[in-house]
Amino acid sequence: AFSEGVANACLGVSPRALAVRVVARKPRALLHAEYVGVEIFRTREELLGSWGDDAIQQDGERLLAESLAGSLAHEDRIIVKTLSLSTILGVNLWERHYKQVVNFDLTLHNARPTAADPAVVSDAVARYRNYRTVVEQVTELVEKSTYRTVEALATAIARTAIKQCKVPKITVRVMKPSALVYAACSAVEITRRAADFGVSLDSQAGSRVASSSASPVSKSPNMSKLDVDSLASAVADLAEEQLSPVLHSAYIALGTNIGDRLANLHRALDLLRTDLPKSHLVETSFLYETAPMYVTDQPAFLNGACLVKTELEPMQLLDALQAIEAKMGRDYSMYRNGPRVIDLDILFYDELVMKNERLIIPHLLLHERRFQLAPLCDIDRDLMHHRKGKTTGALFRHLTTHSNVPNDIVQVTPLKLRNHSARASAEPGSGSGSSVGGTSDSDASGCVLRPLQPSHQKETIFMGILNCTPDSFSDGGDHDSLDAAIEHAQLLISAGADIIDIGGQSTRPGAAQVGVEEEIRRVVPVVKRIREAGIETPISVDTFYAGVAAAALDAGADIINDVTGGYFDADMLPLVAQRKCPYILMHMRGDPATMSTMNDYGEYDGDVVRGTRFELAQRVRAALDHGVPRWNIILDPGIGFAKEGAQNFEVLRRLPELTAKHIRAPAAAADSAASKTGKTLAPGSKETDGDGEEGFIDEDLATELVNYPVLVGSSRKRFIGAATGKKDAKDRVWGTAATVTAAIQGGAAIVRVHDVAEMVDVARVSDHIYRRQHD
Repeated sequence: AFSEGVANACLGVSPRALAVRVVARKPRALLHAEYVGVEIFRTREELLGSWGDDAIQQDGERLLAESLAGSLAHEDRIIVKTLSLSTILGVNLWERHYKQVVNFDLTLHNARPTAADPAVVSDAVARYRNYRTVVEQVTELVEKSTYRTVEALATAIARTAIKQCKVPKITVRVMKPSALVYAACSAVEITRRAADFGVSLDSQAGSRVASSSASPVSKSPNMSKLDVDSLASAVADLAEEQLSPVLHSAYIALGTNIGDRLANLHRALDLLRTDLPKSHLVETSFLYETAPMYVTDQPAFLNGACLVKTELEPMQLLDALQAIEAKMGRDYSMYRNGPRVIDLDILFYDELVMKNERLIIPHLLLHERRFQLAPLCDIDRDLMHHRKGKTTGALFRHLTTHSNVPNDIVQVTPLKLRNHSARASAEPGSGSGSSVGGTSDSDASGCVLRPLQPSHQKETIFMGILNCTPDSFSDGGDHDSLDAAIEHAQLLISAGADIIDIGGQSTRPGAAQVGVEEEIRRVVPVVKRIREAGIETPISVDTFYAGVAAAALDAGADIINDVTGGYFDADMLPLVAQRKCPYILMHMRGDPATMSTMNDYGEYDGDVVRGTRFELAQRVRAALDHGVPRWNIILDPGIGFAKEGAQNFEVLRRLPELTAKHIRAPAAAADSAASKTGKTLAPGSKETDGDGEEGFIDEDLATELVNYPVLVGSSRKRFIGAATGKKDAKDRVWGTAATVTAAIQGGAAIVRVHDVAEMVDVARVSDHIYRRQHD
């Protein structure tokens, strides 16, 4: 905006000035850079509305000015000069052991803004133009990297700027001062566009048309009538596009600590969908239980966040949110920061900075609130807080690592929504939140919230298997009568099962499908009988049919365990979203009859973990897009499903990578790939620039899998029998025990097992080894 002002002033001085180039530099704008600069080129017609009285006579001079400006006539540039960072870089032995200083020049190329561009009108800085956002991401990458070549590092920087910061085009110059004795440095310079990394940016970043619809169509002496007509048509099309509604991104925090807290949050989401005009709910965060802040003598809160796309202006949005709060029964006469049935706060609205007596954006106290920053980071950790000059991720890291504030926030996952014997949610005020950490009696409604992240989980959750089938691979026919099924359910619970998983369709390799009606006949009576017996243990139903899931939930089930991740039945994900139930989303290919033939992961260089991550992320993205809350999703890597023996061991061995932000290529795979030509890439993935295991794989996941809880179901499976020589599945108990220990070491929150009593002992010892290290 400053450079625009300078350009405007320069062109206003002399009527003969047709264009101006402005170079503005801010020394020491960054601690470790020489300067940050902006270069722009503006014409009189752009800033003042016309070329002047004798524009035709000046046409040659105007064209000459644009020619001299070169590419600057079509783009703006932001330059970060001599950014000095320390990293491991090179192939020599000493370079692999000690960090060295490396200098970087970054040039961000952006389409020239139109007169109606928000960055011009409001003096705000869009994320893709904010050099601090880019430098923060680049610094984090460089200081953690261990690349062998300068070219690989330059490409990685370009990829990060484009994919994470939405920069449409960037030039990266990497200079290594210590590389040569008789030269100042060795250097590599590259320029990359979004298309080079398979990224399609929206109109905010790279595809703006420099001409505004309000601009006149002036005829140059060299333009034919056809050219003028074509240009007029293009301008008319652009004007029509600009008349379409503008959707703003609003990030909204949700909090509650009165009554059935989870039901309150779900109702708030429903009202955001139905009562917020000209808006739609896009995405939700994970769920967090937090100790009260400011006023501590009150119940614990449940907190989350969501992203809403809306046509409403900020004050209209505030009024609509307060109407929803009132509809849910919020008492505004309550003292400030006291208990509330629901609290809806606007945290960000696009990249707007505003302040009045009713609303401050970004939220005034966001920087000191873990309970708002944590869920916000689940949706987008790169949002820039323009008042603080830091991203939400940086603000949260500061609170977590450099603050004396107690770490009183715990990510929790619902395992049960209500007390089935009561068949009613607690009224506001009738129940209270538990202490932070989540317990089985966290709400008077009977809702079960459990911390399932390795950082807070102290004991493994057990899912006991109850197969009501005649043909399951391990216990088919053992519990196909109603009395036998109920007796086994009670046995599992007394042995220590936290969840009962009931299945009416065998998913063993080669199993035939029995159909919806038969599966309902097998499953629903068991669910009903368990609830009629007054048993309140959470019930999961193992099915890939939406019809079976609906009937089971109506009968009193709590969780849907879908081995297909929602792809087999198109009605499954909408149903799960509508019922708001916990959803176990498993990785699988094909169906039980075909999955054994679909274990070739060649498109992922034979890496089964990489393939599982990529395909799981696609299903998670589909679930989120259908409205399934992020906090209801539990991942299952699908041990034994579309994976042969050794692949199952590989998944268990590398289980932490399933939900990692990035993964590295295994050394063996990297060596193998290096010896080949014509290497096949994973869908959407890119080369790691020859660095193999030294660099992260660029996977282009549909969504991150970080922080999702994981369930592992390896009990009695065929790959255990192959390793132990046990042909009878019931003899694979202690082989299963080894896989349970591996799963717990790898961070699995839930294990699904047949032999609950034996596995409880195994897991309790494993918990003390792996989960209670810091007790």
